[in-house]
Amino acid sequence: MQINRVIIPDTIAEKIERKHNVSEQEAKEIFFNEEAPLFVRRSQRVRGRYLAYGRAYSGRYIVAAYIPLKGGNVKVITARDMNRNERRAYERRGK
Repeated sequence: MQINRVIIPDTIAEKIERKHNVSEQEAKEIFFNEEAPLFVRRSQRVRGRYLAYGRAYSGRYIVAAYIPLKGGNVKVITARDMNRNERRAYERRGK
């Protein structure tokens, strides 16, 4: 799926910043950072939700849960730092 636009409602952006210390900008950057791979998989918990694993321009490893919308748009539901296992898998897959 080609991602054209990342939508993060203000209330979600505030929650992500407060709860996970991830800025709205960092959450968006993982989708467009050409320097780092973006890996996407379906959520095993919630139908219709996907998880995107990537890196912000700062180098921070972030996972974002999102819902695909029409026209290549996505709506981010949450974003947080990858845990140790996720980061290890991301680095192995990116080689």
